[in-house]
Amino acid sequence: MMLKSMTGFSRVRIENDAHEVVVEIRTVNHRYLDVRTRGSAGLTTVDKKVRDRLAQSLGRGKVDVSLYLKPKGESTHQIEVDRPLLAEFVRVTTELGKEIGIEASLELRDLIGFSPAFQVKERDLSEGTSLWDALEPALDQAIEELEHMRAAEGAEMAADLERRLKELATLVDDIEARSNTRREERREELEAKVAELVGSALEPPAIAMEVARLVERADIAEEITRFRSHLELWKGTMSSGGPCGKKLDFIVQEMNREVNTIGSKSQDAKISEHVIAMKSEIERVREQVQNIE
Repeated sequence: MMLKSMTGFSRVRIENDAHEVVVEIRTVNHRYLDVRTRGSAGLTTVDKKVRDRLAQSLGRGKVDVSLYLKPKGESTHQIEVDRPLLAEFVRVTTELGKEIGIEASLELRDLIGFSPAFQVKERDLSEGTSLWDALEPALDQAIEELEHMRAAEGAEMAADLERRLKELATLVDDIEARSNTRREERREELEAKVAELVGSALEPPAIAMEVARLVERADIAEEITRFRSHLELWKGTMSSGGPCGKKLDFIVQEMNREVNTIGSKSQDAKISEHVIAMKSEIERVREQVQNIE
């Protein structure tokens, strides 16, 4: 059975002759596929390609992708100069010197010292750079490593779930055996009790009908049959391949519904004990299923 966890992490760093590329992917469980990207300026131009590539491999989950690309031999930042503001600074300085009778002698260091005219910004890599060609190999490798991790964790989850489902099958067998034994005991108890309460007011056939009605109300055979059908559906879903977390979650809800009904119908301490054990196992199964793709 091939399951994938929705939790995973990968980080890939690749260098070629022109670029240094770092791709980091983190995934956690989520009802749908929710991809969020961040990284170097200019990478928004390849955002759709990144999302499309991730959607080819991931069925659902919250995905945070960090993308960093640095051209070799270039700084990741650039200085922008507000030339009109700098010219205004020179004009005002010159006029002020004339007004107060001081000759204004500006040097380059004076201009550089006027910080409002200079701004350091992250370089926009979309200009003159083949971003996708540089990014694609690192992204593909990061996805491959992420999928390997998710599959490994999924295999561990599958083994744990298989063990728990076997335990549930054993418990429902025990409940059925106990229920069959208690059905006859319950019938005898009810016959004696009804006869005691009504005395000779009812004929034996009427007593038998009333007892049968009461026994039927407490019968759990249908719930046991449905629970076993859910177990078979679970096995088929697990072996079908592909994303199956949502369907497994639905099956778990149905299992829990049948067990609750068994618990409410049963008046036997041993069956109630098995019901508590089943609820505990189902809750652990439900927790695991929340993280299955």
